Amino acid sequence: MPNAHSNASAAPVPAPPAVRIRALTAADAVAYKALRDEALRTAPDAFTSDYASSVGRPAKEYAVRFGSVESGMFFLGAFNTAGQLLGCVGCEREQRAQQRHCASVVGMMVAPAAQRQGIGQQLVAACVQAARQVPGLTQLVLTVTSTNTHVVRLYEQAGFSAWGLLPRAVVVNHVAYDKLHMLLLLTSDPFPACRSK
Repeated sequence: MPNAHSNASAAPVPAPPAVRIRALTAADAVAYKALRDEALRTAPDAFTSDYASSVGRPAKEYAVRFGSVESGMFFLGAFNTAGQLLGCVGCEREQRAQQRHCASVVGMMVAPAAQRQGIGQQLVAACVQAARQVPGLTQLVLTVTSTNTHVVRLYEQAGFSAWGLLPRAVVVNHVAYDKLHMLLLLTSDPFPACRSK
């Protein structure tokens, strides 16, 4: 039987840092580009984009990704008390009429110095919460490098389930990485399933 006082001696779990999460706007483009460039440089296997092709791209080109939350095309940023962008995550809704119920979670990144502090978890939770408010949006999908088990667990804890694996989805420095495909239903499924006859 465990000691009744065993919990008292356990080290306290540090609280996540105080961050403010809000939708990014065109004014955040420079900070977003700096964060993105650093993520592409330090974790190339986590992204389909690469640092060499992206570093010279003007910051203003990214502003088109920063729509309103209501549109289903948005990026959320986590800012510290000094206003520094520590991390971000995007939601990109499908534009074709027959796929408008679906959006992809993209561009999840946290600055190297701010990782493993719960910021990614806060961002994903905020993204899911925002997506639930988008009219007609019923599911989120994403891909994650399968060997990045910490991030896979983060998505699982947010309610995402794996549904497939794409072998050799990205190749970095002659090393291939698989991408795990994951899905989260935002509502109880409103559509009848197609049944083969």
